[in-house]
Amino acid sequence: MLRLLTAAALIIFTMPLQSFEASKKEMPFDFKVMPQAGTETMEIELLLRNTANYPLSFEFRTSQFYEVNILNQNGEMVYSSSEGKAFLQAIQTIAVKPDEFKVWKEQWDYRHNGKRVKEGEYIVKARLLASNLNGKELETKAESEASVYIPGQNSAFRHVKVTGENGLYSVSIEGRPKNGKLWYTVEDGHNELLPEKGVSALSNNWENYNIKVSIPADKLPENGSVILHLYEKSHNDGHIINPFPVILERR
Repeated sequence: MLRLLTAAALIIFTMPLQSFEASKKEMPFDFKVMPQAGTETMEIELLLRNTANYPLSFEFRTSQFYEVNILNQNGEMVYSSSEGKAFLQAIQTIAVKPDEFKVWKEQWDYRHNGKRVKEGEYIVKARLLASNLNGKELETKAESEASVYIPGQNSAFRHVKVTGENGLYSVSIEGRPKNGKLWYTVEDGHNELLPEKGVSALSNNWENYNIKVSIPADKLPENGSVILHLYEKSHNDGHIINPFPVILERR
């Protein structure tokens, strides 16, 4: 009987300790990397969100708050966010309130050693470089990883630049449509904002095109992206070829 009571006492005593140890290992924040591959560049967002009900203070040993590395299918690194950059060698602090978040952005033009990387799957790895959290050493390092597909280089369109906002945009782009004409529409991912329009080409060589886009304010999405879709059409059957999406604005 004594042995049974002792065993029961041990169970009652150890369960709270295990729960306490588990809670110590849980980090009171989320850290995520979110890459989005476009036709010519990759947009990379890093999100640091406070999931606790109390303020968090992150301490960094330098002005480098994170590191982003991109690897190809062979495990070779083709991009590093810190390459060629200098960082202030002094302690930096970031305060994040409950349910608030901090966002960093990186951009990559798909070039490695002076050349565009091959089409295919790539791995994006990110590390938060905070050393202390609320005055205590951050023993568990926050890391995030995502897979992304990088498209091949478009044979008809390149070197796009966008200016403007709130429905008025100017798109400068180099084009080489094979069939003498390029086409475009504008949409927000759900609704068509401008119907299909065509632009004639002067030759089969690379030319500069400037497309003016005007969208009424009542058609613009409250949240989301305004996207211009450039493309050619097949001479044989009129099917869309060489699609080239261009983000005009994120709202």
